[in-house]
Amino acid sequence: MKKKLFILGTLVISVYAMTACGGKQETPAPTPEAVQEAVEEAEAVQETVEETVQEAAEATEPETLLEDFVGEMDLSGSWDDEVSKRASMDATKNEDGSYNITVHWGGSATETAIWEIHGEYDPVSGMLSYEDGNYSIHTFDDKGNETISGEEKTSGAFMKEGDKLRWQDSKNADMGLFSKTAE
Repeated sequence: MKKKLFILGTLVISVYAMTACGGKQETPAPTPEAVQEAVEEAEAVQETVEETVQEAAEATEPETLLEDFVGEMDLSGSWDDEVSKRASMDATKNEDGSYNITVHWGGSATETAIWEIHGEYDPVSGMLSYEDGNYSIHTFDDKGNETISGEEKTSGAFMKEGDKLRWQDSKNADMGLFSKTAE
């Protein structure tokens, strides 16, 4: 029904446009061949529209969207934070499948916050969550001597977002978004 209305509308508009452009001059009635050609063009346009709508519907299926947030992901390697541009992360995969992760967050030229995290990545949830992360602040004086302070336990999670990792930690108000730089 919609297709027939679309074709009929196209024909009416075509005929109106032909008569409007001619002013008071009489325009000959369209030939049956011209009408058939207009119908075929309208059907081709309708088919293209239907295919485009179908492709868009398939591209936004929930399964496709979920793949960015769940599933397998290798966290091993070096990562940089896209948000702060001051954080880096190194992750090593253990034989048992768990990860040792170290996050360095530069506070200044002489001070760095460091998180040491251990956890298992869960492909079902797309997360590596932890409750016993070690947090500390490392400060260097002008002679290169290191002082460690502010040691405490933290909790948080790394969440898969496509090929990136979103990070939230109880000790850090800023959420990080890490991209892998090397294996």
